[in-house]
Amino acid sequence: STAHRASSRARRGREKRARRDVAALRARAAMSSADAGAGAGAGADDVLDARETLADGGKRLARALRGPFARAQPHWKSFAQLTFACPTASEVPGRMKKNLQQFGYCYVSLAAALAAYNALSRALLAVMLAGAFIGHHYVTRVRRAPIEIGGRVFGAKTQGVACAAATAIFFWKFITDVFFSAASVALAFAAVHAVMRVPEPKTDEDEGEIPLLRDFAAAYRESGADDYVPPQVSSTVRGLFASVFARK
Repeated sequence: STAHRASSRARRGREKRARRDVAALRARAAMSSADAGAGAGAGADDVLDARETLADGGKRLARALRGPFARAQPHWKSFAQLTFACPTASEVPGRMKKNLQQFGYCYVSLAAALAAYNALSRALLAVMLAGAFIGHHYVTRVRRAPIEIGGRVFGAKTQGVACAAATAIFFWKFITDVFFSAASVALAFAAVHAVMRVPEPKTDEDEGEIPLLRDFAAAYRESGADDYVPPQVSSTVRGLFASVFARK
């Protein structure tokens, strides 16, 4: 009958619309999955670690400046004891390792103190360098968003490399005058002190890691330097520290 045919047409129309709706839902789900995958890939390329705030940059800088002095504090009394003697050739490696284990952070603290003294006459540049560090922190750990310049998209890592390179170029003379000179003097002093100072009596810790090198390796991993340098360099650095730690 006419009513039956109308009912059949209505039912087929409903079924056809339902199939279209299901197909549309599946298409949207596929697009969402693709977008999520692309976002995850972009995040893997651009994100260095968990999102931070701008204030965290100042905290990072404060920890980096305060850390060596805090780690060296328990050893200053022993460090001041002037017990020196010329070692034999066979005693040099063990004596150096023992003194580095105990006084490594004392040597770093001396270098930091010399650098701070050198920076007093260039206080404005020192403040500007600290500002550059905060700027790099903002780009790589706070903002972490790609930018487009001249039709090319640059991720957070690329921006971080550019900021670091620009900072090194702009402050090159300041860095060499303040930090390299202080590091050179401290390194020469550390080499003489580590060789000539008679170590403390042997303890159970003598065969362990050198705290300064261990913490440097940890800082290297935390800094995300692996994201900025060729894989061969990162593997070489890790292998070097692994070989140092493996020595007894």
